[in-house]
Amino acid sequence: MQALIRSYPEGEANETARFCELMNDFFDCLNVHAYNEATCKRNVLLGPYRSQDDKRFEWLVNTFLEYFHDWKKAVETRPGNFLPTAQAKMFILQQTYEGLQITVHSTVETVKFLLSQGVDNVLTERFQQDPLEEYFGNQRQRGRRSDNPDASQFAYNDRALDVQRNIVPIKAGNTGKRSAEKSRWNDIIEEPLNKAKKTKKK
Repeated sequence: MQALIRSYPEGEANETARFCELMNDFFDCLNVHAYNEATCKRNVLLGPYRSQDDKRFEWLVNTFLEYFHDWKKAVETRPGNFLPTAQAKMFILQQTYEGLQITVHSTVETVKFLLSQGVDNVLTERFQQDPLEEYFGNQRQRGRRSDNPDASQFAYNDRALDVQRNIVPIKAGNTGKRSAEKSRWNDIIEEPLNKAKKTKKK
């Protein structure tokens, strides 16, 4: 961020730098995946959630989301006769804006609920849908050109995936591939097993 500001000393990049900083901190808050990462990287945002009064909750709602709310309001009240299409280009996609709100509020409420029920630590990186995305990615891969399968085709592909035990990962996608990058069976070898020695009968 500092490099960006230095590249534009007149202040033209200040808001862009602030946006980048907010998004970076947002991803840090929602990608906590280890207990000691905050210490190793000297970044308190990467620490596990242990208290319902964690300051990150307030930051997510009152700073991060409020930034986009103010941005949207500034676009709507900007002087000038702008077409709706022109106004839309001055702000992020509406679907993205709504998605950020849903993500923040659901994460905050879920973490607070878990902590209230006696959970000692919460790692927000675990709140993800990679297994679902990977499963439906395999469904699409099985369907090939058939991108609108009916119920019977979907069930057939599901049985085929079950038989394969899902050993072949999807070719592309944004899933983390936590289990394996290339194959779930990484240690397959073709060398024959040693034959068991026959015991001589007395």
